[in-house]
Amino acid sequence: MSIAWIAPAALVGLALIALPIAVHLLVRQHARVLAFPSLRFLRETQLAAFRRRAIQDAALLACRVAMIAVAVTALAGPVLQTPSRTAGYASRTSRAIVAIDVADRSLIAKAAEGAFASASFTRSSAADALADASRWLDRQAPSTREIVVAGELRRGAIDQSDLATVPAAIGIRFLPAVTPSNADFIMPVLARRNGVLMRIDRRVHAGPDSTQVIDGAGTALPNDIVTIVAKPADTALAEASLRAALDAGVPWKDVNQPVVIVWEGADDAAIARESARARVIRMAPPAPPAAAADAVRTLLSTVSPPDLKDPVAISAEQLASWTRSPGPPASDAPLSDEGDRRWMWGLALMLLALESWMRRMPASAREAADRPEEARVA
Repeated sequence: MSIAWIAPAALVGLALIALPIAVHLLVRQHARVLAFPSLRFLRETQLAAFRRRAIQDAALLACRVAMIAVAVTALAGPVLQTPSRTAGYASRTSRAIVAIDVADRSLIAKAAEGAFASASFTRSSAADALADASRWLDRQAPSTREIVVAGELRRGAIDQSDLATVPAAIGIRFLPAVTPSNADFIMPVLARRNGVLMRIDRRVHAGPDSTQVIDGAGTALPNDIVTIVAKPADTALAEASLRAALDAGVPWKDVNQPVVIVWEGADDAAIARESARARVIRMAPPAPPAAAADAVRTLLSTVSPPDLKDPVAISAEQLASWTRSPGPPASDAPLSDEGDRRWMWGLALMLLALESWMRRMPASAREAADRPEEARVA
């Protein structure tokens, strides 16, 4: 068993014990006046220049010294480290909740149930939220530490590289939000149908076992909303790759801004004409040529990506592989008030009440308690 201190610097305040001692020593003592019939028979003596100061009211002084010592000790925050208390640290959990696309706030409350201390973190990036959660856990009192990732856990929302930044001693588990099995997502797509460029609302149906993609109604668009310019030797390949990319469909949300893809080596005059009316995106001719269609489609996907989540949820097997149990409480965790100082404050208040009562006692009664009974001459 040992004693640790939350604020050990406060123990410097024990020097205040000197104050009541100095007051008791330096207080002026008043002589008692006694009526005496005559001084003629008294022997004359030499007065001493100095005399020893005796402490008066020793019981009151002891009470004041004890009151200051107990109050300073309470300010220092003693924490009694017993084997049972140390073992109890492992039974309580500090929990950081990383919320990802949480629509129902009760999910966070559910994740925090039973925690010794809890806090939630929401950032645009899962990696940033995990870093904030780890820093918060490092500041908590001795306890097991874990991070709960709650929300719509869909592919791309979080991955192994994000979780690798969490220290090994911190546990990780997942609390997926319950979503309807027939949830549908609308993805706007730029596609060519029967030689006509269209904006199609593609419906993505995420079922429990599979994902279905269904093209809905489309809106015709000008065929020159997306064009491609290349040098004469590459023109045929460039146009074929653009047609193939649009036939497959490209995620697209902004249909008001025309786009021109320029392959290196294209005629400067043609580029100048197109740039006057459209946004110019430059790229190198793909190699090998068989990859041209995929390269153009990838480029277009970055021009106007829709603000959509991946409709496919992370599998339960994947989440289980990322889950890990928390380690033992950190030995260097900052101490917290375990209630020991409350007993010290209670004792200080009792001593204050005792000191107040003793000051109200008559001085003669306190002096009689401090010295032996004097012999009296009849």
